[in-house]
Amino acid sequence: MALQSSPSWSRFFEEFYCRWCGFQGAYRSRPRSFFERYVLPLLLLRPVRCERCFHRTYTLSTIPVLERVAPVRKAAQSEAAESKPDTRVA
Repeated sequence: MALQSSPSWSRFFEEFYCRWCGFQGAYRSRPRSFFERYVLPLLLLRPVRCERCFHRTYTLSTIPVLERVAPVRKAAQSEAAESKPDTRVA
C-alpha cells in the first residue's frame, strides 16, 4: 500500500489556486478598506491578485505569494530617457 504525501484538501493551506482561471501564481494586493487593513490580518488572511486573470481574492497569510512590484514613476522614466546618449547616426 502506497502512502500519500498529503491529502488534496491540505493543498488549500499550502499553495494559491485561482478559482476563476486555475492559475497557481499570485501577488500581494494593496489593502483597500478598513476591513482589509485591520480585520483580515486578525483572520490570518490577506488580499492577493491572480497573475493571469487579475482576479482579486483573499488567501491565507501562510501561503507564499509574490510581493507587489512598485510601479515606475513617469518622472523617473522621462529622466532615464533624457540621460541616455543619442546613438542615432545621420
